[in-house]
Amino acid sequence: MKAKVILNLLLVLAVTAIALYAILRPAEKKDPGIGVFQFKRAEVTRLGIEHRQGAPIRLEKRGDGWHVTAPFAARADVGQVDRVLDLTSATAKQKLPREDLARFGLEPPQVTVTLDDQAIAFGKINEITNEQYAATADAIYLLAPFHGYGIPADAGKLVSRKLLADDEIPVGFEFDGYRILRDDKGHWSATGVLPNKSASGLSQDEFNRWAEEWRVTYALAVEPYKSGAGRQSVTVRLKNGKSVTMQAAEANAGFTLLRNDENLLYRFGAQTGRRLMNPHVAAEK
Repeated sequence: MKAKVILNLLLVLAVTAIALYAILRPAEKKDPGIGVFQFKRAEVTRLGIEHRQGAPIRLEKRGDGWHVTAPFAARADVGQVDRVLDLTSATAKQKLPREDLARFGLEPPQVTVTLDDQAIAFGKINEITNEQYAATADAIYLLAPFHGYGIPADAGKLVSRKLLADDEIPVGFEFDGYRILRDDKGHWSATGVLPNKSASGLSQDEFNRWAEEWRVTYALAVEPYKSGAGRQSVTVRLKNGKSVTMQAAEANAGFTLLRNDENLLYRFGAQTGRRLMNPHVAAEK
């Protein structure tokens, strides 16, 4: 009996010792890897992307956020820009001399990204380590492939799909034949005849929700405007005193809005278009 008690005590002591060791042992130092960029994400103010095919893409950071500047001008999508700026935290396990670039698929590279004045070119994948060769400054690095994969080749994928910028708060809408305006006290009123219905049946909450839809609705796609006709004019008055004029039209079972100031065409589904153009549709349950 004593032998069993002693054995159990020894087992308890052994388990306790193992647990204490696991808790108190020094933490293993992880290899931070080799840094590729010597500056931080927040410090970057210019961004360039060049694929083997396609027009070069240029972006710059301004006071109100990131903007595409080439091949056309547009507000940029913050999430897409951040995805590219993740490069600033890229680290490598291996660093090679910048030699024999063609061997690593870097002459010419698949894509080149420039952050401010530092360019990084992406080549082929190392089939053994599943890492991608990337050349910058005077060296070639082996990076995790997600850094180079998925970098947009089309500037349209970097454009913000929000119809209105974050600081563009609508306080009035002027359509062909009717106007919906908000006064200084926040009260909405309508003049003219709305499509098929009067405005008398709409509550202030319904007007507010409808105006908010203009702020939060995302387009399915955005593209530079080329040509088109037969469009209805819409002027959106903003809280900052400015106004934006747009041209609306139904097209290919969908709906488009052309922002004249940006010369960009925003594409929506047909139902979304009806909601934007008519607060009664937006108010329907």
